[in-house]
Amino acid sequence: MNLPRLVPYAMACAMAGTTCASDSIDFRTHILPVLTKAGCNTGSCHGSAAGQGGFRLSLLGYDPAQDHQNITRELGGRRLDLISPADSLVLRKPTDELDHEGGRRIKRDSEAYRLLTQWIGDGASYGDAELRVSKIEVEPADLLLRSANETAQLRVTATLSDGRREDVSPLALYDSNDDAVADVSSSGRVTTRSRGLTSIMVRYCGQVVSARIGVPFSDESAATNGFTPQGFIDDCVLAELQRLRLPPSPLSDDAEFFRRVHLDIVGRLPEIDEVRAFLRQPPSTEKRQKLIASLLKRTDFTDYWTLKFADWLLISGKRGSETRTRIYHDWVHDQIANNRPIDQMAHDLLLGQGDPETNGPANFRTLAADPRDFGELVSSIFLGTQIACARCHAHPADRWTQDDYHAFAACFAGRDEVLHPKTSRPVAPRALAMLKPLDPDTPLPSLAGWLVSPDNALFARNWVNRVWKQLLGRGLVEPVDDLRPTNPPSHPALLDALAAGFTQHDFDLRWLVGVIAESQTYQLSSQTTSANRLDESLCSHALVKPLPAQVLADAIAQVTGVPDEFENHPAGTRAVQLVGAQTPSYALDVLGRCSRERSCESPQGAGGGLAQALHLINGSSINDKLNGPLVTGQVSRGTSNRELLDELYLRTLSRAARADEHAQWEPLLDQATDSAEVVKDLLWTLLNSREFAFNH
Repeated sequence: MNLPRLVPYAMACAMAGTTCASDSIDFRTHILPVLTKAGCNTGSCHGSAAGQGGFRLSLLGYDPAQDHQNITRELGGRRLDLISPADSLVLRKPTDELDHEGGRRIKRDSEAYRLLTQWIGDGASYGDAELRVSKIEVEPADLLLRSANETAQLRVTATLSDGRREDVSPLALYDSNDDAVADVSSSGRVTTRSRGLTSIMVRYCGQVVSARIGVPFSDESAATNGFTPQGFIDDCVLAELQRLRLPPSPLSDDAEFFRRVHLDIVGRLPEIDEVRAFLRQPPSTEKRQKLIASLLKRTDFTDYWTLKFADWLLISGKRGSETRTRIYHDWVHDQIANNRPIDQMAHDLLLGQGDPETNGPANFRTLAADPRDFGELVSSIFLGTQIACARCHAHPADRWTQDDYHAFAACFAGRDEVLHPKTSRPVAPRALAMLKPLDPDTPLPSLAGWLVSPDNALFARNWVNRVWKQLLGRGLVEPVDDLRPTNPPSHPALLDALAAGFTQHDFDLRWLVGVIAESQTYQLSSQTTSANRLDESLCSHALVKPLPAQVLADAIAQVTGVPDEFENHPAGTRAVQLVGAQTPSYALDVLGRCSRERSCESPQGAGGGLAQALHLINGSSINDKLNGPLVTGQVSRGTSNRELLDELYLRTLSRAARADEHAQWEPLLDQATDSAEVVKDLLWTLLNSREFAFNH
């Protein structure tokens, strides 16, 4: 038998009628892809933990050497017939010649069958032990089709460790992230189904990439509706909106913007005098920029962003004493107050030593005792990357292997403490995506240096993505702690530009918040149009965001003039200033505060939803505050009912009452025998409104 080398590179050669560079067949880069494409090593087949029918393969081929051993040597090599390859069990089972629970997975007249036959006939060798696929690329990587029911073929090229490039399109695995927009066949042919944007995940030999697939939202060019780019953020967003023919909403009015920017940047409502002063000034870009600059300097900014970092760093108060928690919280507060660069904060946290009772950063190491668990937390918090799957097998949707996982865990352990589960031998510490091991005696300083180096794009991308979500309501990548090639950003160029700018500005949090808030993208109205109402990811309009539990509680206290009281905290302490997440507060729990036992990006087990609605309607958070100084003060002042209405609306919603709202409430106030009761009803209605409980 003298078949040409068929798969993966040789398959393309044979189809094109050309001659391939080599006739050798490598198990790792040629045979395993055939088995993977056939589904033999999936979790529902022989790739499960226990295998199937006494035959076990590694999940998606993550352990080639063991797979080769199991196929060629296990049970005395009975799965192969080197003299008569066609009689081999490894061929007769998947072709369904013999009873096979998985049914027919490979056709006898296929290129895959011929390749397997040749490999067995040639002796079923492993081949070059060092040869592997170092990366794959997909073309087109960003494809825009005109309408539904159009098709296009993806082409996947693998680069091998010896420098060769091979067309592996027939053997790559393809999955659509949203098959309602576009689905993909097993051969990589994409078919659009509706208007929108999605991506196709491509896997081959442990490498992963994705292709963005879009269908314009309209057949006509989209109007810009006055969208005038103010910088690189707007340039990137408008380019994507125009490409997908999605019109942006108009700019928010001053009242909408003023309330939004206060809640987003300093985590509290503006005071009524501030609202009136801002609305009296003529609309302008300059006055908005001046406002943003002033908010970035306020102590409220420090309090609010300390809360956000405490959520991200999981400062719960449950892992140590109250003293330790306060020391840690105060350290974070000082870093934000002094505008300490985020990379320097991360460096201190990774290297934190000493007594957690006196040294704030030392508390970070108390998140987990096991270096594997700690490595997972570090990758999630600082890199926005999930590596947990690779603890047991290669990550099915990312590039991380078991070797990567345990080498990273070894960075947080003593010398030779972390053993590889396969070999039971000590693993040398190594940062993710690095080839060279770190010094086994002092890995952490080197790891901390790598974390913020230009060679590690994940650090800056992680933080800009998190801050973007805080301000826009949705990350450029969602979930924000799952950055990977197969989960591409909604705006790739924007994420790259923001990360580059953040790095160039020395990881300055205030620069990042300010540059986002100054953009037209951030300042668009939340009022949608008929053309963009279904958009949730492309920034054609502002998203309506529920207020965080602490911000909502503080807003109610601020409006009513009745502060909340918290155990072991001085009077006047706001919810956003609380240390840890264990301070007793039924209201904060039911409003959905993060317990910080796990990522605050994940849905919490309690709070929000019906429980929150019932509490706000019937509970103490609002009802016990209705007799506070706001109601009594308004009634005693003797102002007109029209002025009273505007006062309450400005305090709660940062806008004056509309004509229809005056028409609804003024007659009730005019006819009331006890105006205080009507004012209470009005205040209760405003505080329970969606407009109050959400940032818009």
